[in-house]
Amino acid sequence: MSGSKERLIKLTLKGVSGEMTVDGKTYSPENGVPPMTPFEGLLDDDEAAAVLTYIRNSFGNRASTVSAAEVAAIREATREKTGFFMVEELLADYPLENDPE
Repeated sequence: MSGSKERLIKLTLKGVSGEMTVDGKTYSPENGVPPMTPFEGLLDDDEAAAVLTYIRNSFGNRASTVSAAEVAAIREATREKTGFFMVEELLADYPLENDPE
């Protein structure tokens, strides 16, 4: 979770659906894996920033903090988007990387 903050904020606010592979294991809707719930209506900007900063710095991760202003900017930029982000859509805009942001 030390990669793209924008990708993480977008998938947290709008949710995400589609097949993804994590540490060699594939998770797929065809195998009963549901989409990730969108949290845009459940968390305000400060709460989302706090949760995402925690995730980015837990489980052995070390990454920069997420600010409420960053969440607010992406919330506004994606305000008109309806439905989940698709995995392919996010990865096209934000390819996986190994370097922390």
